[in-house]
Amino acid sequence: MPPMTELKSYPLPELEALAERIKTEILKREQEEQDRVRQAAEELARKAAEEHLAQAKAEAAAKAAVEAAAEAERAAREVAPVRYMHPSNRALTWNGVPPRPEWIGAWLTTGGTLYALEVAAEKLAPKPIPGSFRPK
Repeated sequence: MPPMTELKSYPLPELEALAERIKTEILKREQEEQDRVRQAAEELARKAAEEHLAQAKAEAAAKAAVEAAAEAERAAREVAPVRYMHPSNRALTWNGVPPRPEWIGAWLTTGGTLYALEVAAEKLAPKPIPGSFRPK
């Protein structure tokens, strides 16, 4: 075959055959490029789906941990009865489980004692209603 720059020297049937080979090669390369692009897109979609699933699992685990902590806190509050109560403000209570509230520190700083708060809790805390007085 003569060099490609001398196309004038090709007879018409050879030029047509060459044009057909070129079209076939162009179609083949375009198809290969489309396949590469499709595979890359599928890979990206798969990775995105995996990341989304991992993120959803992490969010679910975080939510479960927050709910478990809240439940544990509620259980701790329910299990531990009020042990200390401010004598002049019944809303200020503490069950003795750390951390110690600021109002306890203020009470102690001003000369109050924990014993006085325990006595206040015994005297001022609401008492359960006996079963005989409950409506049926």
